[in-house]
Amino acid sequence: MKAQQHQVRSPPTRAHIPFLPSWQRFHEFAAPKESSNSGGDAATTPAASQHHPYARQYSHIYAARLAALRDRCVSNAQRTLDVSSSSSENVGSAEVVEQIIEVKEGVWSVLVGTIVKEMDPKRRPLVNSSYGSCDTQSFLFPSVNGSDKEPAQESLRSYLFDSEKGDVLHLEDSSGRVEIAPMEIGDDREEHNFALDPNRVATGVVAAVIGKVSVEKGVMYVHSVHFAGPPVDALKLDRASNKQTSHEPTLLIISGLGCGADSPTDVSSGGSLALRREMLLEYLTQPKIGNGASFCRMIVAGGGVASPNQLESGNGEISNGGKTTKGNSHDDSGKSKSVNASRSSKLAESLRDLDIFFSEVLSSGIPVDYIPGWHDPTNANWPQRPIHSCLLPHSCSFVDLFGRSTNPFEGILSVGDDENANMRVLGSDGLNIADLRRFLAMSSSSKIEQNNNGTNGDSTPVEGTSSMDALHQTFRYGHMAPTGPDSLPTFPSSESDPFVMQTRPGIYFAGNCEKFETRLVDVNGDEVDEANAMAVEGEQPVTRLVCVPRFAESGEVVLVKLNTLECEVVSFCDVRA
Repeated sequence: MKAQQHQVRSPPTRAHIPFLPSWQRFHEFAAPKESSNSGGDAATTPAASQHHPYARQYSHIYAARLAALRDRCVSNAQRTLDVSSSSSENVGSAEVVEQIIEVKEGVWSVLVGTIVKEMDPKRRPLVNSSYGSCDTQSFLFPSVNGSDKEPAQESLRSYLFDSEKGDVLHLEDSSGRVEIAPMEIGDDREEHNFALDPNRVATGVVAAVIGKVSVEKGVMYVHSVHFAGPPVDALKLDRASNKQTSHEPTLLIISGLGCGADSPTDVSSGGSLALRREMLLEYLTQPKIGNGASFCRMIVAGGGVASPNQLESGNGEISNGGKTTKGNSHDDSGKSKSVNASRSSKLAESLRDLDIFFSEVLSSGIPVDYIPGWHDPTNANWPQRPIHSCLLPHSCSFVDLFGRSTNPFEGILSVGDDENANMRVLGSDGLNIADLRRFLAMSSSSKIEQNNNGTNGDSTPVEGTSSMDALHQTFRYGHMAPTGPDSLPTFPSSESDPFVMQTRPGIYFAGNCEKFETRLVDVNGDEVDEANAMAVEGEQPVTRLVCVPRFAESGEVVLVKLNTLECEVVSFCDVRA
């Protein structure tokens, strides 16, 4: 007996960081207080209908969003007014108007409202893109993996704002709306960073605009636009006091594990996704291979299971176990049931693989938080509920280590003894960023207008924004999902908007991106040079923005050191170059 006990190997000592989940505020809006499946006619009673989420109107969420972000927008606009008051312009004399209906023509004013982009869909090409796409890249650009890149351009042009095609930009509140347009500010580019660009905003963004309403046209020409941004409360890092150690606590963020099937890149290169996951497991559980003892937590940002669309090869062909069968346009019910049963069986197998992988990580002592993603078996509307415990039975047996969170995710890591040294982590599976990217363009409105005037607008190349720029924009907006519910499916809410940034995060991430990107931003949302980050961190809060790539395609995971917010990527490759 003593010999057997001597052979048991204890797990390696891990860096322990106290963690407090705060994603429950999202769950309050995702889970109805009264279930419609309670039996009988209980769901049709007035008491039950009042608690059901779809008993509310979607207009209420815009009103709640505006109320939550209004003061922050006005505060940021006041800074510009203070600077402009010392210049020769009369912008500094602008006064804040409480309601849009009260604005006066020909007078400098500050209006706060929700931006609405009216774009005629009939004038734009039809883009076959849906939420059933296998990843965010194919959702944005349906044929980007093919040889023809033109469908990607059609996808961008279909959402590109162009006033010459009749597109109109409005600012709206509960009292009414006013048309807004960029103001010509001459050669002085100091304020151009705050100028209105219709292709840098989307419907649902709350902003404060400074400008004048034209007497002739009734259009408000905007001098500058100011977003809410996050509140100023975050960890103030001091690299002088937080020196690097051999076991500095490190947060590992991964997305797109894709359990259940190899990725399309593996099919073409001959790689194995299962082998890369095994390499990752060895890296996490064997401290001698990597610095595994420093990993204090692992966050999986969606994409845990493979997409159901990977079973389909198009044209009604269904891939099943390596065999391709041709679907009939006059499908009988028996064949449809067979296909559905095959997909359900494949999903169950994917969940088993995911559950085994998590249980092996958890058995080594690393806490894991799982954020549901695009194709996970949970509700589709945001916020997404945590995945059910019966689907991951082995992982859920680690009660103190495994966390099933909502999408989006939020939590607090205690990186020091001081109460102010709490690291707030905020992020999602990346669907909110992918949806916002459809409405943003890298080119400015002036360049787009010049191109459209000089050549055929439909043939002018359009450059889409990157995932990092879109993530950075949501940080400036002070809102995680500004396109919901107009484009991103969300639950209606009347009390408050759950996606408003109530506190400033220290780490803000998005999963399932095309590539790894990171950026350090200061209290104003401006990018901070990594070389000068030490001087900035001692004076004001900073936030680390991270775009986490899909592991199934890139084989990469992201490591963030909590003491210094230094970020790096580790790649796992099973195919020789």
